[in-house]
Amino acid sequence: MGRPAFDRAEPADIRAADTHPIAVFAAGVLPPAAASPAAAPEAAGVVHVLRRHGRHLLAGVLLGHTSRPLTEHQAKSWATRRLAASTTSLLPWKPVDEADPDSGWHTSSGLLVERYALYRHPSGWQLLGAVTRAARPQPVTDADAHAWAADILKPSVPLTWAHGSVTWNTTTWYAKPPARTP
Repeated sequence: MGRPAFDRAEPADIRAADTHPIAVFAAGVLPPAAASPAAAPEAAGVVHVLRRHGRHLLAGVLLGHTSRPLTEHQAKSWATRRLAASTTSLLPWKPVDEADPDSGWHTSSGLLVERYALYRHPSGWQLLGAVTRAARPQPVTDADAHAWAADILKPSVPLTWAHGSVTWNTTTWYAKPPARTP
């Protein structure tokens, strides 16, 4: 079985990579049916992300997204530059899962206070902050994964998870806290 189509993308010039502000969906509204199920939700605000991989769970806040395919080297360079404005130093990027090179990359600030993850998305790469990862030695239901993420992320209000991209071994969900009413 070959790699997914987005893994075979031609390398792009990192200087020309389209980056855009974090896109999320309006509270409680899923992306239109015509939208690609692999696309991140649309609109502005904080987006919580949950990824259930075959071997781990990962939760964090979406910090950025490239909309063009990049090589791993280019993606790590983009993410490092993006994080440079908010942290003084980063440790080297390491695979999230040594046994699965497609699981993404992670790093920490020099003082190990902030943790980040970078992973391939069907339309580019996504960068997460405030990352927590847990090994997944047994199958986990969607409800269990959502409860774990809520416990880790500690949102001020319950999150409603919208299904995002799915690959052969990873499922991604996005959630945005509902807008506060005056």
